[in-house]
Amino acid sequence: MHVNNLKILIAVLLTAVIMLYFYTDREQRYYRDSAEPAVAQILAEISTWEKEPLLRHLTPEAKETITDAQLEKLLDHYRSFGSFYSIDELDFSRTASAFSLFGEKRINYSGIADYSTGQINVNMTLVERGGYFLIYNFALSRVSDD
Repeated sequence: MHVNNLKILIAVLLTAVIMLYFYTDREQRYYRDSAEPAVAQILAEISTWEKEPLLRHLTPEAKETITDAQLEKLLDHYRSFGSFYSIDELDFSRTASAFSLFGEKRINYSGIADYSTGQINVNMTLVERGGYFLIYNFALSRVSDD
């Protein structure tokens, strides 16, 4: 009897994994033409490293979690990256997409962008509101020379 229960459990889990794969694949294709260009546009606009452009692209929740002092410190750090030039390839996070089944839809991308001072790792989570993509969370860091 326990072997049958185990077989059923494995079949259910395998079905769920397959369904999640197809769901996240559909999400990736859906956002390819809208969210990926939005990432590049947002990076270009915020690379002035001034408060106003960054705040314009943040979700209200993100704005609530950061103080003015923290924002200034963050901008000072990111100013050393220089100006945004381009980002060629973005990697879509299937994990973030799968977790979006249980709450607000979040789209996460990572990749390497070219800035005036070199290559920068980019990780950005977006939400779509009112036909626009807003930054829910993001992080930039220098690509190590290792």
